Amino acid sequence: MTDTTNLTAKQMDRYMAIVNDAENLRTLTDMEKEHLVRSILSSTFLDLLCDFAFHYVFQRDPDLLLMLLNDFLPEKIVSIDLDPNMLASPVPADKKPVMDVLAHTEDGRQIIIEMQQEKRKAFFPRLYYYGSKLLSSQLGSGQDYAGLLPVYVFCFTNFKSAHPGCPEEQLVYEYQHREKVGGAPFTNLHTTYICELPRLAAKAPKDMNPVESWFYILKNCSTFADKPEGLDPRYDKVFEAAKTNLVPDNERIKYLRAMLSDYDKRTIGEAYFEEGVKEGVKVGKAEIVKTMLAKGADIALISEYTGLSIEEISSLVAQ
Repeated sequence: MTDTTNLTAKQMDRYMAIVNDAENLRTLTDMEKEHLVRSILSSTFLDLLCDFAFHYVFQRDPDLLLMLLNDFLPEKIVSIDLDPNMLASPVPADKKPVMDVLAHTEDGRQIIIEMQQEKRKAFFPRLYYYGSKLLSSQLGSGQDYAGLLPVYVFCFTNFKSAHPGCPEEQLVYEYQHREKVGGAPFTNLHTTYICELPRLAAKAPKDMNPVESWFYILKNCSTFADKPEGLDPRYDKVFEAAKTNLVPDNERIKYLRAMLSDYDKRTIGEAYFEEGVKEGVKVGKAEIVKTMLAKGADIALISEYTGLSIEEISSLVAQ
């Protein structure tokens, strides 16, 4: 294993070459690039907001995934098996979704688990499509529809979405097919859970319930120097699995590439929104929006950091 806090010149050259291949980072100085490498690889734990890290930790350990799911699902799962994370299709031209983690329970129910860092276009339809593909893959020619088993789609997001009629402090949003007026379920075959990490309220770890503990870990893992005091010991295995210095070098390179691809998108939104906030009333939302657009942030990312809707952003830009 590599000690990422004391990289050799040869190791740093290898990692720097990866940074130099990233087109959006070529304007950084060599010192800034080296600092970026060290900031990513010298953290005690992986950044679980990163798709690769989330997949690396949870796709490797069925027991860890089982613990997470049982803290969220109303019915207990006894065992779980991991599947390849790409869905096959009998139609060659079909779109083949690639999930962060794909698994099935002992009785055949299928589960998708996703980590979504950014709000993307058609986000909800994409999740619905994922679940629908799992359902449609269950039956072969001549098989009875009564044999269909439930599909669960879990998506942990690092942004908020609109959920009309729901409390602002709600953490998990559960969607099913229901009758519009009476609310009676049409079927329980397709359930989507949207778990919005930014909605977690400040609270001491010792006072957190299991769902809150997972939110806290997933959102902040890479910022911890050690496991936070007060968290239940049952989460020790999560932190052990996420230790950066235990990741094999070939996997660490994949992690670095994944983190670098997210780097520019994250820091553009954070840096320029925070800059505008510090100016208080001196800098209006229109100026913040225009600055972020000028720096390359897309409207979805601006919406996440400012709390403005797409329509409001478009209106401000037009002023």
